Amino acid sequence: MRRLIVSEFVTLDGVMEAPGHDPHIDGRNTWAIAHTGPDQQTYKSNEVYEAGALLVGRKTYEIFAAFWPTAPNDDGFADRMNSIPKYVVSKTMKTATWQNTTILSGDAPKEIAKLKEEPGGDIFLYGSADLVNSLIPHDVIDEYRLMVFPVLLGSGKKLFRDARDTTHLQLADTHTFESGVTVLTYQPADRAPTSKYVEEYAWSPEQMQSWQAAQNADRVLATVLFTDIVGSTERAAELGDQEWRRLLDRHDRAARSEVERFHGRFVKSTGDGILATFDAPTRALRCAFDLGGSVKDLGISIRAAVHTGEIEIRDDDVGGIGVHIAARTLGHAGGGDVVVTRTVRDLATGTDLGFRPLGVFGLRGIPGEWELFAASTM
Repeated sequence: MRRLIVSEFVTLDGVMEAPGHDPHIDGRNTWAIAHTGPDQQTYKSNEVYEAGALLVGRKTYEIFAAFWPTAPNDDGFADRMNSIPKYVVSKTMKTATWQNTTILSGDAPKEIAKLKEEPGGDIFLYGSADLVNSLIPHDVIDEYRLMVFPVLLGSGKKLFRDARDTTHLQLADTHTFESGVTVLTYQPADRAPTSKYVEEYAWSPEQMQSWQAAQNADRVLATVLFTDIVGSTERAAELGDQEWRRLLDRHDRAARSEVERFHGRFVKSTGDGILATFDAPTRALRCAFDLGGSVKDLGISIRAAVHTGEIEIRDDDVGGIGVHIAARTLGHAGGGDVVVTRTVRDLATGTDLGFRPLGVFGLRGIPGEWELFAASTM
């Protein structure tokens, strides 16, 4: 029976995106190529020659199909990439122009399980993080080969999703190249590991109370403001990476200025928005209104959410249930909206502030139901 082997380039901080010249939103590509030596090239070439087929998702397919047909034919590597049977998992692709490609548009785990039963060499899955994560729960992956590069990239798509069930693996092999890049080969474990230290290092009630007391010392009451740019994905595609980066920089400068003007704390940029905190809900609201007006000059629109509650101070960041509530509330805001929780409505002061009821909603991951309002100036 053929095996399905996931073979990936990955940084130390878990990023798999743009190891070559394919685009990266922050321009941080070619991190794998920069660390590649002849011994690594030979390793990957042998891998492709030993493979019976390649499996990819649509995005990786599009990158490969644009590059390999006209790529330098280093020791026949490009010829092999072009001639080997390829399978692309996509429910929307109608035709595949890259030679010897078959589209799998049905139930991917079932179709891949059938492919594994066919004669031939092992199937290698490259890139395609979404496809990898979708297959893990179905136990069709037989091996993971992670080529780990000594790079902390800082941004980019991660290979493994944060929100997924625990999967236990066992180390089957390691190999280190002259560059310091290491291949870690893992296979599914038969059972979850056990150790006497799980019990020996269990926290006592006293230790837990001590830790909780320390956490509570870093909790404060604050008003949290989240914003993001409306239609950011479409705008980024329209402008291109460089122009989009310049626009984000101008947006962030405007946001920092407005937060400072209203005596808030600019916690961080969230990519296409901001997270800030204030000591009063009215200041957060007025900052949101004025920031919305400021960025109109940049040709963009934002949406915002405000909540007042307890938050945790974490060095240069913030966390806790109050932050999560504000983040989930943002999902109920439309373009140009400033949406607030009832807490903010009850605390905010000012005769020029208006609050229109939006209804009662469940916020994902937050207990209970929450009454939300669209805030405005009258």
